[in-house]
Amino acid sequence: MMAGPFPMEILQSKGQVTVIQEAYTQVRRILLNQPQKPLDDIEPGFYGHSVGRWEGDTLVVDTLGIKETVRYQDVPHSKEMRIKERIRPVAADIVWDEVTVEDPLTLEKPWTFTFAYKRMPAYTLLEYICEDNREYTDDQGRQKIRLDPAQK
Repeated sequence: MMAGPFPMEILQSKGQVTVIQEAYTQVRRILLNQPQKPLDDIEPGFYGHSVGRWEGDTLVVDTLGIKETVRYQDVPHSKEMRIKERIRPVAADIVWDEVTVEDPLTLEKPWTFTFAYKRMPAYTLLEYICEDNREYTDDQGRQKIRLDPAQK
């Protein structure tokens, strides 16, 4: 979700940083100042279980428990994958997210790359709803797509 091409909003509240992605209204929660759970205690999910702490102006995040079926940059991984991030401002309106992926079962060595985000203070996230309600099955069991909303 942090690599999405759509805008996102980052909010900090007591004990948590929340990242809201405009696309599909995705939400990621980074719990602050808590120990990471043991891997076997984490229910696998699309975003995993993220905990973080502040080191000066840098948010250091540790994520475990991403479902094995979720491909990150189309690279397979095992349940042992761990993602470490260092999110920090580097200029007045630029934030970097340095991501390091570790997976001793599928990677020879840690894999590190950086995303850059531009702040857009005047932007408000838009509603993003998938229009899959246009699909239906006709009375003969054939998949159809309704192109005209007035069409029955």
